[in-house]
Formats: sequence, C-alpha cells, structure tokens
Amino acid sequence: MLKFDEKEFGNNIRKARKTLGLSTYNLADAIGVSHTTISRFENGTLVPDARQIVLICNELKIHEYELFQDGSESIINKKESGNPFDTTTLYLYYNCYLPHKQTYKICKFRLLIKEKATSCYVQFMDDKTDHIYMTGHIQHDGNIAVFIFENYKPNNTRFEITQIILNISNNTNRPMIGQLSGTNGQYVPFSRKCVISPTDIPIDKDLENMLKITESEKETLDKENILYLDTKTKLDFEN
Repeated sequence: MLKFDEKEFGNNIRKARKTLGLSTYNLADAIGVSHTTISRFENGTLVPDARQIVLICNELKIHEYELFQDGSESIINKKESGNPFDTTTLYLYYNCYLPHKQTYKICKFRLLIKEKATSCYVQFMDDKTDHIYMTGHIQHDGNIAVFIFENYKPNNTRFEITQIILNISNNTNRPMIGQLSGTNGQYVPFSRKCVISPTDIPIDKDLENMLKITESEKETLDKENILYLDTKTKLDFEN
C-alpha cells in the first residue's frame, strides 16, 4: 500500500521550484497564496489541496505524480530523452545591443534544461543574477534542436517570443553555432548568430570571430537575399 510522506512531498515541491530558479514568492504569486504557505508546503507542515496541487504542477512544469515520488523512481527513459545534450546547463553567447551605451557587446546567458516524462523544458537566464527572462521547451530529431521561448511573466510583462535553431548533428560536446531570432525592446524583429556551449568559454577574439557573419554568408545574402548561416566549424572536419 502506498504511504503518503508529507515531508517527501514537500521536498519534491522545493526541488522542482529550485530547479526552475523560482523563489517562494514567485510560486506564491503564481498560485495565489502567501510565501509562508509555500514554505509550509515545502517543510511538510501543510499539504496543498487538489486544486493547489494542479496549480503548483502547472507552474513548476511537472506532472502531479512527480510530487508523490520517494526518490527511488526514474521518470525519464534516457533512450527517449528530450534532452539531446549531455548536460542540463548550456551557455549562450550572442551580440546584444546595449541601449544605454548605444553599442553592441557579446553577452552571456545560461539555458537551464529540465526534462520530464513527455517534455523538455528550458529557462533563459541571466548568467550573473539567475534572473529568468523566458521559459520554453526544446524539440529535436538528433540533427537539429529548436528552442522556443516565451517571456517569464512574473519578471517581465512584455510579450516576447524567441527561437534558437541549433545544428547538433556534429557534436554537442563543444561550442555550436546557431541562429537566434526574436524582437528587441521596440518589438522590432531581429536574427543573430549565436554560440551555445556545454561549458563556459571565454569571451575573446575566437568567440567574436565565431559570431561574425562570414564573407561566404554575405555573398549568399547578396545573391539570394537569404542568410544561410554556416553552422559547421573547422573542428567538424578535422577527424
């Protein structure tokens, strides 16, 4: 017979919340309770009702049954994994426009991946402050991965959609070149080259060169009025 453990139940809420980078205040605001109520849920002194469990799971992007686990079960079948990377943290680099300085510079963000039984969620985070800008999901077929993000509303009220298309067919264990598309602060669409890496890499001339549009890419743009990014690197052909 299944035995309900209030402390384990609460600990599962805490782990899921921290994985998404949410504070107790974030979760409390989302489901309409006080942050002290969330703390009581998490330490096992108060159990949420059925409606609150649904709201919590929707906000934490988990299935209800995951809150009842005792830690001994494995939800994800790794052969059917929605995460094509050998890590749950990726580093994202691209040229950002800084309006207060009216210039561009390479900015670094983190992509935090949380895999579930049927979905693979990802957060677009500030690397220094852990501020969540957007949340989204990953789709892939083993050759290409597509990240689709929406703005994280508790932190950002501006409607925003961002997409990253990444070639993963060569190797996911080193920096990969992709294309990031979205809108700026004035809702003007943009598309930029980006680099995604499973490890933190230095912001230097090598990275700067990877993010530049090459001469061959410019030639294609001039001829066909379409920019095809070369997502392969020299390393792809060395072996």
